[in-house]
Amino acid sequence: MNAKYVEFREKMTRELIGFIQTQAGALSVADIRRLIRDLPALGERFATIPLQTYPYLLGHLEFLFLVFKEQVTGWSGCPVRPIVSEAAFALLYFARTNDLIPDSIPGMGLLDDAMIASLVVRRHEAAFKHSFHAHKLRWPLPVFDIDQLLSVVSPLRLDSYYASVKTLPGR
Repeated sequence: MNAKYVEFREKMTRELIGFIQTQAGALSVADIRRLIRDLPALGERFATIPLQTYPYLLGHLEFLFLVFKEQVTGWSGCPVRPIVSEAAFALLYFARTNDLIPDSIPGMGLLDDAMIASLVVRRHEAAFKHSFHAHKLRWPLPVFDIDQLLSVVSPLRLDSYYASVKTLPGR
């Protein structure tokens, strides 16, 4: 692999992780309450995931769903831990149909959702292994190759998407 490509791939991974951290850190109490309210509908949407195209997305989202639900049961509105806010962000990101790669694009619309969920699960793998729900995931976690995302998303598209998210109301 060419050194420039490797450098670019590492930079994109860092940017995606930074994006996750920034967006998760910006979640408001209203965002968390909306997600809690919408959990049943979100769980139903999991059934629409094409398992042959995204074999790990359903497992990652269901796991993040369970972790989030467990952590916010009886939630009083106090700040949530970063691990919970990142799980919430991954779930909210999946709930959006028009994101980095619009979900309506057959065969690749959920690629960005899969990448976000995978990165969140991987970033907190050590803590998640000790979770009550750890048995729901396959260990070791499969590596989600960022090359798949890079093959369909240009840096220009990422820049424009990041700019649009920063200008959303409440962000």
